[in-house]
Amino acid sequence: MKTTQLYYRIALSLFSLAIIYAVANSFFNYEAVVTKFAELGYPSYLIFVLGAAQLLGLTTLVFSKSNWIREWAFAGFFLNFVFGIIAHLMIKDGNGASAVFCIIALYVTYVQNKRLTEQSKITSKDIYTQPTLKTVA
Repeated sequence: MKTTQLYYRIALSLFSLAIIYAVANSFFNYEAVVTKFAELGYPSYLIFVLGAAQLLGLTTLVFSKSNWIREWAFAGFFLNFVFGIIAHLMIKDGNGASAVFCIIALYVTYVQNKRLTEQSKITSKDIYTQPTLKTVA
């Protein structure tokens, strides 16, 4: 369980750094991002919506204990990156390598999260099903 948790934390840390960098880049290099969004065919107001959604999703992945909401965050990030890759391929930009890295880090995080959830269920089940010794007086 410790190696699974270590892999999970490393993958989540790399993924978090990539998302935080992308959101910070959107705000600090706003004009360049607006130009790129225009080339991709997206409106410029989508930059703020996408940045807020990414920060909300990242907060959900890091702090949420609910598996249901985490699944939705994983799905949202996956769709975001897949549509980003498709958009870059459609204009023949060839600039989707960061999205591919994020998908790989997201996949490793997702798999390790599933393993941790299964292991914690098994551990909690073992605690409650162990026989106890009773003394008869």
